[in-house]
Amino acid sequence: MPYITKGLLKDFYLPDYADGSTVNLLASIIRSRGGKSPHKNLKGLDPRRLREARNVIYLVVDGLGVSQLERFLSMGKGKQFFAKHPWTTISSVFPATTAAAVTTFATGASPAEHAVLSWYLNLHDLGVVTMILPAITRTGSPLAREEFDLHAYLDLPSYIDSVKGRRGLISYEDIPQSRYSRAGTRWTDRMAARTLQGLERQIMAFVRKRGRKMAYAYWPEYDSNCHEHGVTHRKTDRHLRQIDESLARLVHKLQGTDTRLFVLADHGLIDAPAAQRIDLGAVPGFYGCLATITSGDARSVSCFVRPGRVKAFKEIVNRKLGHACVCTPGEVLLAMNAFGPGKPHKALANRAGDFFLMARPGYAFTATLPGWEPRFHVAYHGGMSADEVLVPLYSVQC
Repeated sequence: MPYITKGLLKDFYLPDYADGSTVNLLASIIRSRGGKSPHKNLKGLDPRRLREARNVIYLVVDGLGVSQLERFLSMGKGKQFFAKHPWTTISSVFPATTAAAVTTFATGASPAEHAVLSWYLNLHDLGVVTMILPAITRTGSPLAREEFDLHAYLDLPSYIDSVKGRRGLISYEDIPQSRYSRAGTRWTDRMAARTLQGLERQIMAFVRKRGRKMAYAYWPEYDSNCHEHGVTHRKTDRHLRQIDESLARLVHKLQGTDTRLFVLADHGLIDAPAAQRIDLGAVPGFYGCLATITSGDARSVSCFVRPGRVKAFKEIVNRKLGHACVCTPGEVLLAMNAFGPGKPHKALANRAGDFFLMARPGYAFTATLPGWEPRFHVAYHGGMSADEVLVPLYSVQC
């Protein structure tokens, strides 16, 4: 994974978009199913060899970074699946956050191409900052009326749509039928599960369907446990043990189905001590410099600054927040191709923002709305640390 050795972002990391990222994994999978992608294949994963498998399933455990997996294994845990099968390390995308990463998993496009950069996304031409995955605004109201064509508005490129035959989305609760999911890839099958056992059943039901197939399966609850309890908490470890057991059962059930099962993650997380969680709304003068509330995530905050307040913004950040973050112009990240390869989405530059607050190790931000109470998690993601960007990749032939 590229390590940045100079400039503003010295000592941070970029995804390995050349041949070692989730973008490249999707390119290999898509080509193996007869589809097309403009991106390079994942190193060591030749689509011609993967083509031999009747089924390809990639199952994403939200939040399981390499550092977290290594810690779990070092304690002698994960013996049923995680320690039993070999794995390698690849990188996620930037920002290393769920919204950007799962949109790549659901389309095969890089964040530069799909421009869904973060949980909080500024849709400048609609005049609103949204929580894009549930399709609501920062205050919780619907993004737009039902008749609003979100598919046309987001204009997400989907290389998965070029795959012939069955393409399945197997996900948690209402995600497969959500407004956002329906705005992207046109899946032939959409299947939902509420439990790990239910996820196993739905994957097996899909595999038993006729013909050559591919499916994207997703489990979000490990990430939820990390956010709530922290990456080292016993409740988080207990849930990862349950996932380990579930994956072992799934591999057993898949035997003889000619299925290649990939297990990986969208990003990792890091804990932020209470003293290092910063509410930007409590920083004097900060909000007064903004054209709109911040977007982005807790460890990569996107700021849209009023032209006449740029100097004041930089002074406030340097004086009040310099110990916690590196303030990086959005145009610098765009020039670095931090959001990945491919033809940039027409909205990319506007959604990226004028400046990013890239959190230093152990720090995280929130931006409390006026009249609301500050809300903090224990663990966070979205930044450019190795803990967030590096994810494991298992490949099991069943």
